Amino acid sequence: MLIRKMTSADIPLGMRLKAENGWNQLEADWRRQLDLEPDGGLVAEIDGQGVGTACACVFGDIAWISMVLVDKAVRGQGIGTALMQQVVQLLDGRGVATIRLDATPLGRPVYEKLGFLGDFGLTRYEGTMKTTETVAGVLPMFAGDLPAVCELDESVTKTCREKLLRRLFEAMPGQMRKYVAANRLQGFCLCRPGAHGWQIGPLVGEPDAGRALLIDAAKRFTGQRVYADLPVDHPWAGNLVKSLGLKVQRPFLRMSRGKRMREDLLRLWASGGPEKG
Repeated sequence: MLIRKMTSADIPLGMRLKAENGWNQLEADWRRQLDLEPDGGLVAEIDGQGVGTACACVFGDIAWISMVLVDKAVRGQGIGTALMQQVVQLLDGRGVATIRLDATPLGRPVYEKLGFLGDFGLTRYEGTMKTTETVAGVLPMFAGDLPAVCELDESVTKTCREKLLRRLFEAMPGQMRKYVAANRLQGFCLCRPGAHGWQIGPLVGEPDAGRALLIDAAKRFTGQRVYADLPVDHPWAGNLVKSLGLKVQRPFLRMSRGKRMREDLLRLWASGGPEKG
């Protein structure tokens, strides 16, 4: 087995592996990963054929691991573990204090062996959202809102994700929303298209903002399939999306290696997905 750096020429491999697993990513998601962290992607090969991927993206002293995929035909041969070891070694070499990821039940044992510990659970909801009423306070987001959006996001996630949030906004600015009350930004909702449906999130905000932004998303995406990854311990988000037509698909476990941290789970209504938390 050979592990090497991923390039744009490996995107078809990534798309094949994600399709094999039924994941929602598009080519744009792989390209965004490589653009954000050109040296952060790895490919495993056996006899010259790509059989696995793993990616990392660094935000200051915090890194996210994602896109850990292994061809079903060669699972059980230690390929996923080897990829993870290489990614962790790469990030340790850069002095990253905290390495994070969202684990599926299948991947969790691999990550635990590498020193990752559970932080909190997430539930993926999916389905076709019901039409609903228009809510006050939800407005289109503009480029000039990004500094305030990034500041709010960092106060909730404890991670400076400005480069990611800007890329998500620039890819589809017409679909991004903010919530304003008392002349102050109190929440925002980003979203992106996928192979099977729209990914709602990150959605961050105060209680009134989070509720309004989710209801607004239901109105905008009525009749379309959507996904939303919500913290298990959030007091309102799960019940709200179920009332809007979504159902539980599967669990994730947010895990960390190194310095522990914890998001403000009251204001984190929906994750941006396993790619970057």
